[in-house]
Amino acid sequence: MWGDEPVRRALGTRDKQILFERAGRRCEACGKELDYSEMQVGHKIAASKGGSASLRNSVCLCYKCNKLQGTDSWAVFLKKMGKQSKDFRTKEILKGLSLQKLRFLAKKHNVKVRGRTEESWFQENYVPPSKRQYLNALAKQISENEIKTSLKKFPQSTKRKRKTSGW
Repeated sequence: MWGDEPVRRALGTRDKQILFERAGRRCEACGKELDYSEMQVGHKIAASKGGSASLRNSVCLCYKCNKLQGTDSWAVFLKKMGKQSKDFRTKEILKGLSLQKLRFLAKKHNVKVRGRTEESWFQENYVPPSKRQYLNALAKQISENEIKTSLKKFPQSTKRKRKTSGW
């Protein structure tokens, strides 16, 4: 009425078909084989917590798994089920790396990670990306094997040795 447009909270028929085929006609949580009529659309991030009704945010679930998930995020739900999301292991590897190595990986694989600009009364300050921002961006873009092969090319020492005078 007052400029409020209805928010789409469900996938259309074509998107549901794409999701069903993408999941291999199985529940993405428990692996149960499904008929199209049995499939329910779950969300990685619930609509109540800011998630959207898009293919990127949707998962194919059976009735039981959809009810078990509730409003938990996909990662939390998989953890409760005793499973790990695809990028979980990758994130664990990345967490053990220094910020310098994360920057190196991002540059090598053309992963853009943006910082932010903070404004005060008289000046603007650029704040570089945090380690968490690098972790999230890299985990979505590269695999475990790419991390391992790329780090073999990481320069071992970037510090130069200082020459000492022979006093």
